[in-house]
Parts: sequence; structure tokens; C-alpha cells
Amino acid sequence: MDWLQAIGPAFLMVLGGVISWIVRSWTEELRAARVKLREQQRKVYAEILDPYIRLFADLKTKGAQEAAKRITSYEYRQAAFELNLFGSDTVVRAYNSLLAHAYEAEASGQKDPVKMMLLWGGLLLEIRRSVGHKRTRLNELDMLRTTVKDLDSAMKD
Repeated sequence: MDWLQAIGPAFLMVLGGVISWIVRSWTEELRAARVKLREQQRKVYAEILDPYIRLFADLKTKGAQEAAKRITSYEYRQAAFELNLFGSDTVVRAYNSLLAHAYEAEASGQKDPVKMMLLWGGLLLEIRRSVGHKRTRLNELDMLRTTVKDLDSAMKD
């Protein structure tokens, strides 16, 4: 019994150290995986947004043609596939809604630019939330103000 009292505290310290090391190692692995996922998400989000940014940057000349060419490319399709794998649920849903509206408008010939702009703003907002601004107070219109000139009058039309 005396030997238990002598080595008990030392054994508990060693056991506590081992448990502490295991927990710390596990949390560091989790943190590294989250960082890697976030980096992959940002890369995919940038690839998905690229044609639309090109479109807004050059509306008058070749911006629309370049955007359409980029959207139909293999690389863009691959980025869209990666979005389904690495993107957050809300970003994937917002992107799918945007594409569904675009396909529907193309098929029916009835274009609704206001709805398209709101869906684009919704995608930007969900990406913003996904990369770390979960409690943002911005809305879809706030996200569009940097890319759409005279947004308020465009929304009234």
C-alpha cells in the first residue's frame, strides 16, 4: 500500500500528460484540416466567381463573350464540381438557384434581371458567410453595390 501512495501521484501525472498530448494532437489535426478546407473553398469560390467578375468589369465590349466562354469551359465545369464537394451547403444551394434561374430564363426567353441580380447577391452573401463572416448584417443588395452602378434605380425597374 505504501508503494501505491509513492508511485500513484507520479503515475497520474504521466497519465495526465499522455492524455493531454493526445487531445492536443487531435485538436491540431482538426485545426489543420479546417484550414486546408477553408483554403480549398476560397480557391473554388474564386474560380466560380471569375466569369461573373469579368462580366461586370467589362459590360460594354467583350466581357459577356469572355464570361460565356469561361462558363462553358471544362475548367469551369470542374470548379463547379469541386464547389459541390468543398463548398458549404448554403453556397452550393445559392449557386444552384442562380444556375437554375439562368437556365430557366434561357429556355423560356423571359429574362428577369432583378431576380438574377438578387440571386447573384445571395451567392456573394453566402460565400461571405462561408469564409468567416457568419453574423454579417449585410444583405443581397449590399453585396451588389460594388458591382452594379445605380443599383437602387435598377431594382425599381
